[in-house]
Amino acid sequence: MKQRRHKTVGQALVEFALAATVIFFLLAAAVDLGLIFFTLQALRTAAQEGATYGSYPIVVTNGGQVTEVRLNYQEIFRRIRFSGGANPSGIVNLFDLNGDGIDDANQSAVFSASNPTNPNGFVIIENPRGPNPASLSGACATTTPQVDMRNAGRNCWIRVTVRYRYQFFFPFALGRDIILPVTFTMPIRSQFIG
Repeated sequence: MKQRRHKTVGQALVEFALAATVIFFLLAAAVDLGLIFFTLQALRTAAQEGATYGSYPIVVTNGGQVTEVRLNYQEIFRRIRFSGGANPSGIVNLFDLNGDGIDDANQSAVFSASNPTNPNGFVIIENPRGPNPASLSGACATTTPQVDMRNAGRNCWIRVTVRYRYQFFFPFALGRDIILPVTFTMPIRSQFIG
């Protein structure tokens, strides 16, 4: 009888070890999935803020005449960075999208106003036309007041993609980090008054 009881205690210990491992893994997965969800919400807000600001292009005038309508990529990037406030806190640090611990303000690998469509950047700003992406050329070009670039066939939009290096809270089999991308697209508006 004594020998049988000793065997039962050993069996319970093994069962507890197996069950605890599964329960801990599920708890860790729930925590990381929750953090990823909140990270994606913050990135969506940042991308939406950048696209909304970029949907109202800058009107360049000369002597009262409109000479050019273009996008201000540097200000769009600034709007993305500050969409969470001036002091980064919470889940996502929008001042350090690539996770290297350095402010992204002057890192061309994160964003470059001279190459805003860089697919390897952490902020990617695209519009549909032209060799000079800051210039709304082609079908989107307009210097005429109150001409709506949203008309059928014009295809004038701005797409902002914000990517973030998310570091897992519990890095098990999934690795240490992943890149989370969020994209937001808005039509470009040109209802400026001439």
